[in-house]
Amino acid sequence: MLKKKILPFKDKKVIVFDLDGTIVRLAADWHSLKNVLNDRYSEHFQDDRQFTSISACLSEIVEKGDEAELQRNFDVIKQYELDNIEKNEPIEETIYFINNTKLFDVKRGTKLAILSLNTRKTIKKSLELAGISDKFDFILGREDVRSWKPEPEGLLRIMEHYKVNKEDIIYFGDLEKDLETGANAGIEAHYIDDLINLVKSYKNELTQK
Repeated sequence: MLKKKILPFKDKKVIVFDLDGTIVRLAADWHSLKNVLNDRYSEHFQDDRQFTSISACLSEIVEKGDEAELQRNFDVIKQYELDNIEKNEPIEETIYFINNTKLFDVKRGTKLAILSLNTRKTIKKSLELAGISDKFDFILGREDVRSWKPEPEGLLRIMEHYKVNKEDIIYFGDLEKDLETGANAGIEAHYIDDLINLVKSYKNELTQK
């Protein structure tokens, strides 16, 4: 397992977050969505294979060079994500950290970004509902890349956007896939649980003073 100890933030110029399971918990029906996309693929390409993940299905469409069908799939995904978005559950400790970065040795001017497999509209709406949309100035969603986690494209694009080095970035997500993405990009990555525990420890110290 790729779990590592949290390191100080003071040397980081960019902190990148996943969305679902990291900042909020989305109420989307992922199982039904995967089945719908599998059915679309079978009908459109006359191929009955069943993909084990949404990204695997989309990657095959990219491989076939069918951009129009890829866009239609993005639209289906977006609709599924937005259907119950008002039922999002914000992750309290992550929200606290984002609103209080200076309490955790994050230097002034450090940028916050999103790299998520959710669609851009879902990300923006989720951040608005959580009251933190003004904290992020760069977002990469599902439709912004063509090579999805654990491929490193998204993190490398964020690095290029900010014109920083790999050691200047740290990435937080909730899945092993997120840590693998960081490893593949040569960028430090941690489970969001590490950050959640850091915030909990800080709050506990406050109550004991």
